[in-house]
Amino acid sequence: MPEALQLSHDEVRAGLVRASTTGGRIGDAAKRVAELCLPHFEHEEEIVFPIFGLLRELASGTVRPEMAQVLPLVTAFSIWRDSLSDAHQSIAPAIEALLRAARKEHNREIAEFAYGLRVHERLEDEVIYPMVPLIGKYVQEKLGN
Repeated sequence: MPEALQLSHDEVRAGLVRASTTGGRIGDAAKRVAELCLPHFEHEEEIVFPIFGLLRELASGTVRPEMAQVLPLVTAFSIWRDSLSDAHQSIAPAIEALLRAARKEHNREIAEFAYGLRVHERLEDEVIYPMVPLIGKYVQEKLGN
């Protein structure tokens, strides 16, 4: 799996710990974000990250038969995608609540963290998730499945 994706999740987890221990409105809002994001991250790491692990080889033109092992993950992603949009509909307002709390408390560090979470979510919706079926389709076509 791409290390950059894992590092991104690790960074968010660390930020959620910092924000949650801040206390007050920020801590409460951060705990809500963590309740929603952490299970969501686990699903992404199980389903999406292994698929993206193929990108470097696929980009260089390498397609190997064992790459077909990600096709069930692509199918699982397609099934999960419906609940994914529901999760994001809950996560987005929670992130906004964290951002508002940080701004109200004049906590620039947490405000920047919350903004980064918003960017992370948009990248998932607009770049990462649309790529999953494309990767699956490409592998399928190249392997003749």
